[in-house]
Amino acid sequence: MKIPCRLAAFDLDGTLLNSNHEVSGENLKALHQLIANEILVILVSGRMHQSMKPISDLIGLENPIISYNGGMVKHAVTDSVLYHTPVPAEYAAAIIRDCKEQDLHLNFCLNDELYVANRNKWSELYEVRTGVSATAVGDLQKLSGEKPTKLLIIHPPEKLQSLLAHFKSTYSRKLYVTQTQPEYIEFMNPDVSKGSALTALVKQLNIPIKETVAFGDSYNDESLIKTAGFGIAMKNGVQPIRDCADYITSSNDANGVAEAISELIL
Repeated sequence: MKIPCRLAAFDLDGTLLNSNHEVSGENLKALHQLIANEILVILVSGRMHQSMKPISDLIGLENPIISYNGGMVKHAVTDSVLYHTPVPAEYAAAIIRDCKEQDLHLNFCLNDELYVANRNKWSELYEVRTGVSATAVGDLQKLSGEKPTKLLIIHPPEKLQSLLAHFKSTYSRKLYVTQTQPEYIEFMNPDVSKGSALTALVKQLNIPIKETVAFGDSYNDESLIKTAGFGIAMKNGVQPIRDCADYITSSNDANGVAEAISELIL
């Protein structure tokens, strides 16, 4: 089976990147084969743009990057912002208050910089995973009134589901609230999703959505998988993503991306 493809979109953590947060040699070779066949490679992640840029540079891409779960589309080379939909200031301020009252660690992403109240084990975990160092401001209420691109709570996985249910209930219809890692709850503008950002980008590039392929593994990849012309889930992906995909490839630690590119696209 060979599927029509002019653009291939890749989630990073748990998909293109292995458990060491690296692009394997096999995956890198496969991406270069796509590029050689004039297929546009687009990175799509919940990560900040500044965290995705080194990966884009490693691959050798000169394309727009979809970051913040679709909250921003910014060109990797020119730095021109093609699309940006931040969190409304009133809801950002409310989340800051909630987190302060409940003593929760909150990442505040503003102008592609990361701010926290205080550096701790959670800010260190995020830095290890993404390479982004946080600026501690003492009290995030100093940033009330600002419109962040994204807010991110980092919390023990065993306590995350009850917290996620609380925030989804509190901000229903006001914000897009999703889990992206076992420890992460992310908040974006309700109009934001990876799927909507892909739709906006391909429209600008004049590429039919039916000629796109998307790879993902986690809950925030659902819109991406469903929007693309063909959706590929990783074997290590969560069940809802595997259920809605057109194809399931091997895990991120078994070069699943390279395998699917070889079998389905090239």
